[in-house]
Amino acid sequence: METKNITKNRIWLKTEMLRACIKKHQSVIDDFKTGIKELLDTEKVDDPEDAKLNDATVLEINQLVEQLRFANEEMETLNGLSAVGGSKHDYVKLGSVVVTDKDIFFVSASVERFEVAGLSVFGLSVKSPLFKAMEGLKVRDNFTYGTRNYHIIDLF
Repeated sequence: METKNITKNRIWLKTEMLRACIKKHQSVIDDFKTGIKELLDTEKVDDPEDAKLNDATVLEINQLVEQLRFANEEMETLNGLSAVGGSKHDYVKLGSVVVTDKDIFFVSASVERFEVAGLSVFGLSVKSPLFKAMEGLKVRDNFTYGTRNYHIIDLF
């Protein structure tokens, strides 16, 4: 794994990671909203509460609404992180950047892999089992998730 760009300016790097997460996560939220609108438009519905939708459409809308609710909660988490960008992280917790021998994780929200400063980063929710496996660990600690073993190289 390439870690050459993780050097002196950790605050800048973490700020850029947060900015990229927010942008990518907003795109996910927008996609959920668009999906709901398209389903309602397909059914020619102006007011969803007055609609007589078929069962499959109702199920699909309900699933998208639930995913949108979760995505909005995660966005609130991301927005809350902007206030703690420069805080010190001696152990893995919300807001940590965890550099392992296999990957780089930004403990923030569930965000698909993204690039920042030439680094490939994975956004990790505190609700995920992978986070639970590394929660509270420190630099030089090891953990296992599934069949993979990880070694924490750096943490900030």
